[in-house]
Amino acid sequence: MATSPHANRLGEILESVVVQKISILVDPLWDGKYLLSEPLRRLAQKVLQLVSPAYRRKGVGKYRGHPAVTRSLVEGLTTAGLPFNYAPKFTWQLADTVVVLSGPRPLAHAIELKRRGKIKRLFAGPTIVSLASDHKGLIAAPEIDGVIVAGDWVVDLFAQDFPDIRRKAVVWPAGVDTDVWRPIDRTPGRNVLVFEKPARGEIPSVSEYISHLRDAGYNVTLLTYGTYTLAEYRSLLQNSDLMVGFSRHETQGIAWAEAWATDTPTLIWFTEDGRERGRAIRSSPAPYLSPENGAFFVNLDDFKNELAVWELDRSRFQPRKWTLENMSDEVCARDLYGRVTNSPARR
Repeated sequence: MATSPHANRLGEILESVVVQKISILVDPLWDGKYLLSEPLRRLAQKVLQLVSPAYRRKGVGKYRGHPAVTRSLVEGLTTAGLPFNYAPKFTWQLADTVVVLSGPRPLAHAIELKRRGKIKRLFAGPTIVSLASDHKGLIAAPEIDGVIVAGDWVVDLFAQDFPDIRRKAVVWPAGVDTDVWRPIDRTPGRNVLVFEKPARGEIPSVSEYISHLRDAGYNVTLLTYGTYTLAEYRSLLQNSDLMVGFSRHETQGIAWAEAWATDTPTLIWFTEDGRERGRAIRSSPAPYLSPENGAFFVNLDDFKNELAVWELDRSRFQPRKWTLENMSDEVCARDLYGRVTNSPARR
């Protein structure tokens, strides 16, 4: 029996009601006190991009805020075919649900718009503040329906200042582009990449770990955070059998996920003791490490044991498979989209 055109149209209408559009905000809108200042600020940014290579290297341009986080959500939603708009300029372009990815200025404006009834649901994070008390506790404003954080330990950190954040927390990691971060055909060998991130706080000396690896017949490359391009990092991963990582704490660990996407397993030094701007915190150097993509070690003896176990059965780690299932751009974007659109709006 043929379906009538009216029934088809009704189906389209119902589908449009169910599939809700969201807006991703990374700058204040051209509204109110921002009506004149915001267009001028964006024009100045474009001029700086053209004339200043140093400014371009900061990642200001196509993706604002933390470029890796913004890129992942925008491209993941696009791949998934979910309805959204990115960086709207005017209030009439806003969807009912707004996600402020970064910056206290756009968040302050979004809070004002929520008060004016222009926004029904407001979510904020994960790169707006380091501590919940920053910017006079802006992230804890009652108008915010959900506080997006990259990992569980950040919830505990924020709750030290504002316990109510625990109830509103949305734990969400950004994904990685698994087409860019992909493995190449390589014969299993003895190449190890040692990655250190001293900028995150005190870490063990990597020299004794490198000495052990070389004594065991491994070819070792040492990479220090901030001294390479992403293309160089990707090439090193694609030609390494294993990555050994040292970082005091990571809210998510995007560099680890990039390694997993290239099918490079990781052994990562573990500590729960961290500091954030002088405050002692309980954190993690790799919140999303799992038995499928790697293992932790706590000291040199533990490292030797984990290395030996990996060498005996390299196939026990399936990092690429884990990433495709859990941390691709599309998987992570679908996850956040579903959670923010299905959340009840606060009044």
